[in-house]
Amino acid sequence: MQDYPSYEVIVLNDNSTDKTGEILGDIKLRHPELNIMTGKPLVKGWTGKCFACKQLYDASKGEYILFTDADTVHNKNSLRDSVTIAMNRKADMLTLFPAMTMVSFAEKLIMPMLWFTVMLLLPFYFVDKKGFVKFSIGIGPFMMFRRSAYAEIGGHDSVKNAIVEDVWLARKIKEHNLQLVVADGQHMLSVRMYRNFGEIWSGFSKNIFAGFEFSSIALFSVNMLYLLLFILPFMLFFIQLSLQFSLNLMLILTAFQVFLLYFSRAAISARFKLGIISTLLHPIGALSVPVIALNSWRWIKAGHGAKWKGRVYNPAEDNK
Repeated sequence: MQDYPSYEVIVLNDNSTDKTGEILGDIKLRHPELNIMTGKPLVKGWTGKCFACKQLYDASKGEYILFTDADTVHNKNSLRDSVTIAMNRKADMLTLFPAMTMVSFAEKLIMPMLWFTVMLLLPFYFVDKKGFVKFSIGIGPFMMFRRSAYAEIGGHDSVKNAIVEDVWLARKIKEHNLQLVVADGQHMLSVRMYRNFGEIWSGFSKNIFAGFEFSSIALFSVNMLYLLLFILPFMLFFIQLSLQFSLNLMLILTAFQVFLLYFSRAAISARFKLGIISTLLHPIGALSVPVIALNSWRWIKAGHGAKWKGRVYNPAEDNK
């Protein structure tokens, strides 16, 4: 329940094969106002999430529209505080960083790399500025739009075959000279994105190459930069330690780089309450990112397509 005076909740059961329908039925017995929709068969040329969101939008009525994921838990202040931010900052689209729930070792090791990478490689000074289209971010668990702005950019129809639709919707907002706002929502909601290594591997493999618009040059360029900035310093430091035990300039420089990386990891972990495991094991967690990125590239280039939730998305086939 939300401490907000007037809102509607619409849930779309998108052809689930588990107990989703049964669970929703039980919830509706306690909350008769809940609007439960059964998803239509996926239309060719659409990704599953975009098509589901289109159906939800068509059924909605509010001035503000919030798209949120089934694995997201909202605190009772979620709507009140987010609408306040949106109104005060005149946001046409508001997206929030949620608190991240991590249970398994794989989650604690790899998931914090998402925030670490975003915080260090995305220049946030330009994100809230109009223009600067490339410097955009959308965070899927919380995507709130002013209804008129959502209609102006063409809604999910405008990104219907996008796998990382949250980022492309944010770019659409900026392309139309509308206001994108990114804020800290840890006190409003939490999310457990993936539950084990297999889900992390599949989920990020689905998203990473798509996030680079399926550009091999962009993917490998950023991968190389990532290796140089976040992994090479550790390699050089340990090589220096193994070769000689006396202090030298190279050892001092690489030690300083390692210190800066650990300091950055610790600061981001503290800010977003990401725990200490990933910070201590930073080299292993960091190495997982380019490895998964390469798998994401392999999936598409080998013609297998991106796999998620029982569906396969192949951009080569979509463009036929």
